[in-house]
Amino acid sequence: MALETDADGIHVGQHDMEAGNVRKLLGEDKILGVSAQTVEQAVRAEQRGADYLGVGAVFPTGSKDDADDVSFETLRAICDAVSIPVVAIGGITKDNIKELKGSGICGAAVISAIFAQKDIRGATEELKKAVAAAVK
Repeated sequence: MALETDADGIHVGQHDMEAGNVRKLLGEDKILGVSAQTVEQAVRAEQRGADYLGVGAVFPTGSKDDADDVSFETLRAICDAVSIPVVAIGGITKDNIKELKGSGICGAAVISAIFAQKDIRGATEELKKAVAAAVK
């Protein structure tokens, strides 16, 4: 579908098509994100053409029941092992993102932290500040 719609990129999980095969289909000019839960998966994804990694679940999440937990230590080890951006995902809120400071992440992916809030704009602004403080 990404090819048919000329999407800017695609994100694949560990149980989807292998990153190297996705890169061959997409070409070099499209963005390829890959989910990773271990250093080995992260390094392999980078070697096979990933532009960024989504790493998590860093906190318990109700958005994805089968998400594997990733410890702070593993998150930091992944960030240290690769040269591409690492985005934390899973159960992240404006209140707990500060626990990821020093991990090496470049950002956070969220759903409930914004869309489950009454004031989506306000929640987004608060989360943006919290993420900025955590990634410094």
